[in-house]
Amino acid sequence: MILINRTETDPYFNIAAEEYVLKNFCEDVFMLWVNRPSVIVGKHQVAAAEADILFTWQENIPVIRRISGGGTVYHDEGNLNYSLVLKGERGRLVDYQKYAGTVIRALEKVKIPAVLQGKSSLFTRGRKFSGNAEHVHHDRVLHHGTLLFNTDMALLRRCIRPAHAGYTDKSIRSVDNNTTNLIGHFPPGYSMESFKALLIEQAYEDYIDIEPYSFNEEDHRAIRELAKEKYTAMEWNFAYSPRYDVKGKIMHANTEILTRVSVVKGRIIDLDFTENGKQVMGEISNTMINCMHHPEAVSEKLNKINFAPYNIPVTKILEGMF
Repeated sequence: MILINRTETDPYFNIAAEEYVLKNFCEDVFMLWVNRPSVIVGKHQVAAAEADILFTWQENIPVIRRISGGGTVYHDEGNLNYSLVLKGERGRLVDYQKYAGTVIRALEKVKIPAVLQGKSSLFTRGRKFSGNAEHVHHDRVLHHGTLLFNTDMALLRRCIRPAHAGYTDKSIRSVDNNTTNLIGHFPPGYSMESFKALLIEQAYEDYIDIEPYSFNEEDHRAIRELAKEKYTAMEWNFAYSPRYDVKGKIMHANTEILTRVSVVKGRIIDLDFTENGKQVMGEISNTMINCMHHPEAVSEKLNKINFAPYNIPVTKILEGMF
């Protein structure tokens, strides 16, 4: 097994790195890595429903789709991510309890009890600190998880909206759990680097002949290329999605306009604005057909329309559509 303690914090690079290692390395791999603020959605989820997409766009927080299933998670410099890539027998590769064992045993050393609850969540003292997911590729499995150490919980809750208000779809939904940062459970003086060292120590105990490894120039080039072609692409992050509908409303002055957006493969196929039971703003509705349902694409279209007749700010239209 090789140990990769990564220093890159670019979320596009780091998410791409997991796929690259899974599909191109022969060795078993244990990786630790940290992302700057970002929202990572499960492969089969509706990104616009899971994240507060208008807020993340305005704050320049990336929303990225990963190759594994499961729910949406928030990453920042206070969240440590771990990844295991292992070879095994086909049909017997998925094993959350086994692969989360390194984390559980490491925390036991500092008297922090950790248990796997449900299918894929780690809890301590009744509160969740880790969400995990897996993806199988041929005879190899990627198991990865978040470890909330000292995450900005206020920003986490601002970025993710598991209530799905207004969204109707058949995707895998995230679950709203009572979360906790591990730093409050550690003995005084523990830092992120101390936490990393604890996990690395446990990995050396758990896996035979483990050796450190750093990405070489060829690895970096291939990962950057994959990140650019796939993980920065709106088609992957937003169009790879089940069909969904969004209902909202626009409140401006004394006017209430109801909105309904239908989206297929990330693109708007139908859009209605209704005031007192009557359809209004038909020009906007027609302009938006086949537009990507993302604030950047929608605002670009809206800014080409003469809004003088409507007397409604573009920001209000965006709020009603997301």
